[in-house]
Amino acid sequence: GEVLYLNEIEEILELTQPAEFQKIQEPLFKEIARCLNSPHFQVAERALFLWDNEYIVSLVAQNRAKILPFGCGALLLNINGAFKNNVKAHWNTTGHNLTYNVQKLFMEMDSALCDECAR
Repeated sequence: GEVLYLNEIEEILELTQPAEFQKIQEPLFKEIARCLNSPHFQVAERALFLWDNEYIVSLVAQNRAKILPFGCGALLLNINGAFKNNVKAHWNTTGHNLTYNVQKLFMEMDSALCDECAR
């Protein structure tokens, strides 16, 4: 269910104009942050794959002050909390790599904001 939801979200975001995106960004990225921390690796991986989409990354970059707090917080929890617990259970190399790649993308986008979110 959630993987299909994330697939649909990506398709809708590809057609969303920046002004419309701003209207939905906060509730949307709260939900995406929840998916990033899903105990189901396929859901978390699919949420991480959203950052492979250049248009979505451009929307996030334009609105990073509102979005990165959700994303950075979720990635930190993913890496430092639930992620470490899931490594033993079922996380695979792809999940590890995607998490670190998205975290790197966020840091490159706005390292000061990510540092602030980590506090």
